[in-house]
This record gives sequence, C-alpha cells and structure tokens, in this order.
Amino acid sequence: MKKVIILALFGAASLCLGAEAPTVFNKCKMCHGPDGQKVAPGQKTGPIAGLPKDKLLEDLKGYKAGTADNGGNKAIMYAQMKNISDADIEALAEYISGLPPKK
Repeated sequence: MKKVIILALFGAASLCLGAEAPTVFNKCKMCHGPDGQKVAPGQKTGPIAGLPKDKLLEDLKGYKAGTADNGGNKAIMYAQMKNISDADIEALAEYISGLPPKK
C-alpha cells in the first residue's frame, strides 16, 4: 500500500512540472527560444508559445511540404521540417500549444 501511495505522489508531482519537451524541440530553440517566447528572425507573427494546436499543425505540416509562409526566413523552416516525422510534428504542436503565451 505504501508503494502505491508513493507512486501516486510521484505521478501527481510530475503533472505539476508540466510536459517534457520532445527532443525535436531542440531544433526550435535557436530561433524561438527555450520557452517559445522569442520572435524568430523574419517571423510575421509573435512568439509561438501557446498558439492553438491546430494552427501549429497546419503551419508545421506546411513547412514540411514547403508551402507555408509566415515570415522572411521560411527557407530555414523548410530545411528544419524537411525530415521531421508526422509523429514528431504532432508532439511539437502538442508541446508548443501548452507553453504559456507571452504576456
């Protein structure tokens, strides 16, 4: 019984710490910052943190396809997304949408 209670406490504590960034998010940090709050060079919109998941999915899939255009440095995004799997795109969108938006 003690083990169950301890495991439950660790599980609750991990929920409070927030979701862990997917490994592929490391590619994003240089331009968007470690918390998604930085406006990337040439970006037409503000920070990516907290954007709706469906918008992020649309944009990320568009960059992978070479069709999205949200800023002057779209070639960088095309190159970054070129070999990203659909599962990683889903994980990125889920993670970034959960980041607190800039105030």
